[in-house]
Amino acid sequence: MPFAKKIDDSKYIYAVSRIRAIEKKLLTNSSFERMIDSKTPDEALKTLLEADYGYGTDIKSVYQYEILLKEEYNKVYQLLSELAPEPEIINMFLISNDYHNIKVFLKSEFSGQESMDIIVEPGSIPANTLKIMVQDRNFSDMHEIMRNAIEECIETFGTTKNPQIIDLILDRAHFIQMKEIANASGSDFLKDLVVIMIDICNLKIFLRLKNLKKTWDFLQKVLIPGGKIDNKIFLENLDNSLDNLLEALRYSKYGEVLEKSIENINSTKSLTKFEKLCDDFILSFVKKAKFIIFGIEPLIGYLIAKETEIRNARIIMVGKINNIPNEKIRERLREAYV
Repeated sequence: MPFAKKIDDSKYIYAVSRIRAIEKKLLTNSSFERMIDSKTPDEALKTLLEADYGYGTDIKSVYQYEILLKEEYNKVYQLLSELAPEPEIINMFLISNDYHNIKVFLKSEFSGQESMDIIVEPGSIPANTLKIMVQDRNFSDMHEIMRNAIEECIETFGTTKNPQIIDLILDRAHFIQMKEIANASGSDFLKDLVVIMIDICNLKIFLRLKNLKKTWDFLQKVLIPGGKIDNKIFLENLDNSLDNLLEALRYSKYGEVLEKSIENINSTKSLTKFEKLCDDFILSFVKKAKFIIFGIEPLIGYLIAKETEIRNARIIMVGKINNIPNEKIRERLREAYV
């Protein structure tokens, strides 16, 4: 639910002091380099174990590294939920998992095939509870935006039989709900962060649809509302070269990211480098939290730092297990928070 009142920064003094102490345990770029240079996957995994990853689970095999990463992910959200005076703030970042899980439940129902192995935890609503809500069509305890989106998915799929429409409706609702919570919080930091996330999502949508040669009408339907980039820029450049998009956004905050990635996108038709640079851009934005004495910013900075750290750990473990060259692994790594 949205906040009834704005965030009171003074409530975060204790939480920030705890985060400052815990931040010292974050893995650094040097830590990641040590993992990459490890001679074996087991040696790379040792770095995570030494950093107290997970809940102390006894990993029998290096191939169980994903258990460790999932446990660490859960541990981060449990910690922040306990520290944050307004848990809605943390739920704001968990609803992406809710929306992912709703997609899985609806598509499983419509296709008649179970896909519980791709459910993501934790969410702001426990996955089993959410599954029952969807199955029973009991949305009374659900946020209005989420409820309306599910009902729209059910109705629209009933007439179109197109599972892609589920993704489009729920992705849009996800960001609308995030923005509502951020606006209600009164935090400029949160509001700016959500706008950046929407802009980056729209850039990714545009680049993917451009590669697929989709129409203007289709693009208009899938762009997420609430960003700073005017939709006209996307529509006017759908049939032009990416250099035109760069010129239109060169002096925006996203100009450098585009400039560094357009050549790679043109040559590979892949967004891998662009997505890495976007993640680095978001991390650079939240790094300002390191200079905040008290408030919500340090908690969100730590959250995104840990999510980035876990993503890097996964990239390295996959690379080491599959004998991917070290330089290829480095190309995919995101910047560390510390």
